[in-house]
Amino acid sequence: MSYAYLASAPGLKFNYSLFSVPAGWVVGLVFSAANSAAPGTYQNANPGESWNNLDSAPISQQLKRRIKRAVAANNNTHVNLPLFAAGLAAANASHVDSASLHLYSAGFLVSRVAYNLAYILIEEESYSWFRSIFYWTGVGSCLTLYVKAALKYKSLPW
Repeated sequence: MSYAYLASAPGLKFNYSLFSVPAGWVVGLVFSAANSAAPGTYQNANPGESWNNLDSAPISQQLKRRIKRAVAANNNTHVNLPLFAAGLAAANASHVDSASLHLYSAGFLVSRVAYNLAYILIEEESYSWFRSIFYWTGVGSCLTLYVKAALKYKSLPW
């Protein structure tokens, strides 16, 4: 299946990759909705310290651990988002082909959803390596965008 064939499908000849940056932000935010699972622990006036009240909440220990991991997954997604956004901006500025932009943008988003789910739901140490695989898949997508941009810029006669 060639790129020309894929590009002939409705909409795929356009570059939608920049929409993946706000989508990545939403991916991180969705999993922080865990605060609704522990009523009374989240305080909008002091959100940074809200989770300190979690240990005294009348919920199961398993749910407390999942909420803490959901907060950590949210933080991790937002820490990695600038790496992705900058790589995507560099790749767009250097005119990397839209098929690559779409592939690596989708790869980042899918890996972040999988990473967040693995982070929140996996409690056994023996399965926690899945989370690492998803993490490095997302980082690999970001770094590939940088490399593709650098290769495009390398060919310019500066």
